[in-house]
Parts: sequence; C-alpha cells; structure tokens
Amino acid sequence: MDIGHFETEACKSMLTDLRSTKDVHRKRLKMNMSSTNPSKFFVCPSFFKSDSYGHSAYSNFKYTRCSCGALMISQIQVPEEEQVEKLIGNNEDGVFINCRSSFIVTDDLKVTSNSFGVLMKVLNDRGYAGFSDLQETLIDVGFEEVRTLLGCLFTSEAALTCTFLKKTCMTRNLRMLSPPAPKNVKVCSVEVYARKLDREILYAECNGDFVDSLLSFLVHPLELACSLANDNTMLGCVGNLCTSPCRGAASKSLLLPSFYSCSNNNLLDYGYQSTTYECLICNSYSSCKVARSISRLPIAGEKAVSLYPSNPKIKSGTSSGYGIGFMKKNTKFIVSNDLTITPMNTSSTIGLLKKLQVDISDLEKYQINISKVEVTFFYFLFFVISIFPQF
Repeated sequence: MDIGHFETEACKSMLTDLRSTKDVHRKRLKMNMSSTNPSKFFVCPSFFKSDSYGHSAYSNFKYTRCSCGALMISQIQVPEEEQVEKLIGNNEDGVFINCRSSFIVTDDLKVTSNSFGVLMKVLNDRGYAGFSDLQETLIDVGFEEVRTLLGCLFTSEAALTCTFLKKTCMTRNLRMLSPPAPKNVKVCSVEVYARKLDREILYAECNGDFVDSLLSFLVHPLELACSLANDNTMLGCVGNLCTSPCRGAASKSLLLPSFYSCSNNNLLDYGYQSTTYECLICNSYSSCKVARSISRLPIAGEKAVSLYPSNPKIKSGTSSGYGIGFMKKNTKFIVSNDLTITPMNTSSTIGLLKKLQVDISDLEKYQINISKVEVTFFYFLFFVISIFPQF
C-alpha cells in the first residue's frame, strides 16, 4: 500500500523493518538468522539546541515526527549494552541459556543438561537396553540446516531426523484446536460479502481498526501463536523448546517494543516494553552520551536530559489518544478471503469482483461484530494455515 494510507510516514517502516526487544541478543548468536538491521536512534534536529525543552524524545524510525512537527532525522549513538536491561548469559554461557553445560537434545527437541542419568532415561524411554544399536555421527550445522530446522519445529515431531538425516517429517494428525476463550470484548464491525450458494465469505469492507488488528499479526512472535492452543497443545515440537528448563529467565519474556501497541491489538494478552534513557549533552550541544543512567552530574557546558521513546504512529500536534493505529481511520479497506488488503475505491471493488467471477445477484451482505474471541481465534488460524496450507 502507498505510504499515504498509513497514519504517519513511519508506520509502514515499522511493519516492514520489525523491531524486537531481543535484537541485541540475537546479534550475539554465533549464527545470526535475523535479517533485521541494527536498531538506530533518531532525535529532532532541535534536540542539541540549548532551548531543546520539549524535544527530548527519540525514535527507532527515521520518519517519526517530533511534537514540534519536524522529522526526527538526527541520529545519535546508543551503545548496545545500554539498549538492554541486562545481557542474557555471557561469553562462556551463551545468549539465551542460563547455565554453562553440555546439553542433550532429543529428536522432538526436548533440551536438558547433559548427565549420565538423563542419558539413560532418554535411551530407556526410547526402548534401548544398550548401546549396540546406536551409531554416532558428527554433523556440521550451517545456515541451510538451521533454516530447515526452523520449519520442522512446527511441522514435525522428529525435527532432528527430518533436518539432518533427510527423512520424511513425522507430522502429527491435525485436529481443530481452539485457543482459550478470552473475555468477549467487541473490537470492531465489518461488512462481509458472501456467496449465496455456499455462504463462503469473498471479501470484507472495513475501516482501519480491523486492518490494524490484522497487521499486528505480523508483529507478534510465533511462540505466542503456539501458546494460544488449548490445553497447552503445541504444533510440532516447538512446545518442547518453549518449556525447556535451560532457557534463561529473561529469554522467556514475551515483550514487544511499546510503539507497536495499538488501541485494539493488545487482545492477545501480550506485554509491551518501553525504555527511557538519560542523555548528557556536551561540547556546546554538538554531541551527547546516552546511557540507562548517567553516573555523574553535568559540569559547565553540559546538560542532562531524559530521553523518552516517541510513538511513531502519533501525528505531531495531536493528542496521544489519536493516531495510535497504523492505518488512517477515515480510510475504507477491502480484505479478501486470503487476507489481501486493498484501500477501497471503485476500481478496486469492481476489479475484485471480476477476479472472483461473481455476479452481483449471487452476493449477500452481512454485518459482523468482531470481538476479542474472534481476533484471538483468527490469529491462531492465521498461524496454523500459514504452516499447514492443507488445514
């Protein structure tokens, strides 16, 4: 979609260049599978002026507007060690684990610290009375292997066999799972057009609130989708990783940067996190030092200010209650059954009907109120069908 359909200039880049509270930790992995760029910090050009009161906000997106209306385009450097509350692990222990040890990883990705007792239990559980039937193989793990393993996390109960021995994945028989029913809170209303013959919904007409909910699906991590399954049922063997006792406590927190919060997307019981820094502006206001906490008082020619996160979705000159979604609220959208989102106009509607080869007389219109229950279940199905198209 054209950037003009978004609430602000920064909204589109927020969705195409996703930020995570774990970006710094991922960079420390020996094999970094993330395609995201390092976090950047931008401030208003007036930030370095002596009368910069009211301009002490930062953004991780270049096209955010300051409260004064200017684009936040002046970049400042924030050390990586200041971007996280605390590092997970260390150079000896690792990144997302909380103990220095060797590990046993079973075929269904249960991870435990290595010990003779654990090894015996693993073998006994799989019916091995001795070692005569076992073969040891040394495997090199590279980018392609990790990428294959990622897919097998959600589709197989024997992820290691599928990835490293190139055998057919053992997928469990899927049944219709349902997430736990949250409190039934109305989110928005949409008009849907269905075919009279089989009552299949062809497309929906909606405003920006519903589109905001859909776009928030792109932001949430896959682990959240798995946790929505009822009675803690997980797809494939990713659930075994989620419950691994070797995970560090800090790595278990499901948090998003606070600027991804929308008025109607905090429906999946997800947490948000914001970070405020202290900034010491010095050298005639031409440079600054940024930290979680400045350990000394400013001296002559210096100024200490608090640097708080700006919400890139809020337009300058408006209250904080306006513009807290990604899309413009006065725009109508068409959402097709395969979740193609198009700003609504006459040509897009006619073009969609021609593509679907549907006569106007074959359509029925319904008004549907969408609640938190439907959004939660919709998100769960969105994830499941992405992994299992045949589902």
